[in-house]
Amino acid sequence: MSSNHTTVARTATGRSLRRLATRTITGIALVLTAVSAAAADCRMQPMTIPVHIVNYRPIATLTLNGTEVRMLLDSGASDSFVFPSTAEALQLTLRPMPYGRTIVGYTGNIKARMTRVAKVGLGSAELKDVDFVVGINELGSGIQGVLGRDILALGDTEYDLAHGVVRLVFPEGDCTQASMAYWAGDAPVIVTPFLTNNPKSLAIRVPVTVNEARITALMDTGAPATSLTLAAARQAGIPRERLAADGYATGGGEGRKASWLADIDSFQLGGERITLQRLRVDEVDGDGVFDMLLGLDYFLSHRIYVSYAQRKVYATWNGTPAFWQQRGAPRTRLDQRYAAAPEQVADDDAAALARRGSASLAAGKLKAALEDLDRACALKPDQGDFFLLRARVRLAMNQRAPAAADAAEAIRLDPGLVEARLMRIDLLGKDERATALADLAALDRSEPAGANARAAMGRLYARFDMVPEAVRQWDQWLASHPHDDAQADLFNERCWLRTRRGVDLALALQDCQRSIEKDSRSPRYRDALGWTYLRLDDAARAKEAFDKSIALESPGRPWTRFGRGLALSRLGDAAAAAADFEAARQAQPGIVAAIRRSGLPVPEGME
Repeated sequence: MSSNHTTVARTATGRSLRRLATRTITGIALVLTAVSAAAADCRMQPMTIPVHIVNYRPIATLTLNGTEVRMLLDSGASDSFVFPSTAEALQLTLRPMPYGRTIVGYTGNIKARMTRVAKVGLGSAELKDVDFVVGINELGSGIQGVLGRDILALGDTEYDLAHGVVRLVFPEGDCTQASMAYWAGDAPVIVTPFLTNNPKSLAIRVPVTVNEARITALMDTGAPATSLTLAAARQAGIPRERLAADGYATGGGEGRKASWLADIDSFQLGGERITLQRLRVDEVDGDGVFDMLLGLDYFLSHRIYVSYAQRKVYATWNGTPAFWQQRGAPRTRLDQRYAAAPEQVADDDAAALARRGSASLAAGKLKAALEDLDRACALKPDQGDFFLLRARVRLAMNQRAPAAADAAEAIRLDPGLVEARLMRIDLLGKDERATALADLAALDRSEPAGANARAAMGRLYARFDMVPEAVRQWDQWLASHPHDDAQADLFNERCWLRTRRGVDLALALQDCQRSIEKDSRSPRYRDALGWTYLRLDDAARAKEAFDKSIALESPGRPWTRFGRGLALSRLGDAAAAAADFEAARQAQPGIVAAIRRSGLPVPEGME
């Protein structure tokens, strides 16, 4: 619960009122902030950039030298990027980074070069001779690059991601005292200044309060979820022992960082106060730039205007949860009286309906997403990407057969939709192997050697136990992504496939060791190493690997315990082996049959 009592001034056109405003809501409290309607002599010239939200990533389509390129729209990135595979496909000329300049991502340094694109098509504009950084980890979801603040801040920027729109706005006239939240009507408006000592900085850094600790947040559409740094969590009074482990954080740089979940009592930005939330905490160093990332979840729940001329951020609340509902988070009641009225979408505007549907999918509003995409597909039955979007919604609703049908229709309408083919292969049953292999062959012919899709293609070939085909895909991906943090996973998967099928075991061992060199904290990688040593008949090293896996994730996965039981049995410790076998069977009945189906050997007579 929270209550907030603040005396504020609210300015309306032609008159000023002073009042005591009190807003108490479970979960979200908004305080009326001193704002005005846009003054009559302040005019806005907007340029609209359509955006789809795919797998929690806002994606805009640009043209680079006349070729359409899908780019992550990232307010947290100072520069715009193209991936190395995109630069190769577009035959862009690369040059070294300027002397002394380095690029740092969320989890480490980025190996980078530069290129210049002669013509960039963005919305209704064409930009000439634009520099891009070439580097950064590939993100999947068909993304080919990153659109950063060097372009997004050419004017003011309005983020209306709940409707699938970003606008570059060019104010004219006297706008120094105007409220730029021109859509707000009677809804409370959040207003906050930029935090910076550099008046030329384009970073959207704003002051926030977490558990009464004052920290700095960077507003970052490229971050799928809002997160705190570990240092900021400590500053907010959250000790390490209250953090719940939640895997790893990855970002633009090399490597990965530990991640946790933490409960916070309150968050405040401007006049908005939000209580009782569960947020991510990442083991990263904000390096004095940020203590917190306000991610896509916050942007989807608010309409936000960034005024670079005024050095202020304006926002209204959309009436949806401000942050993703992380597992175990308390459910909050939202008072819709303080939400801005939603902008209406024309019932015959298929593109706008599809964009809103993709945003609703990301926000977990699956019924609304399906309604919008049903309408979009009916209006434009020749638009393959609409059917792909609806397939994602149906998959989220666990409607696998309709999702597969939509993916198939998307492929029929647009055979070049890589994501549709990958989805259909993943949804096909075992009796549809021929269709899956035909899709994989089509992708193999169409995709360049360094395409990000080859990582997923390798996994799909591995599902069919096609070792040479899977390894060929992974070899191509690894050669083209020497600094990508996903290398650790692919080395592990290549090791696991070879180990399961009992082929190239010396190479499997090298792969397992390389995955652990890149991430020594993953219990999965130790598991694969243990099974590889069993295949190599080295029970002592197998036990050591399984021991380390269990130490990292006590009491260990069932397969880990069973594998250690096999190692102990070979080492002559029958009692300890029996205890591990029993623990594995208790956790996963039928584990012996599952291990045999995977291709791994189990002694005769064990069931």
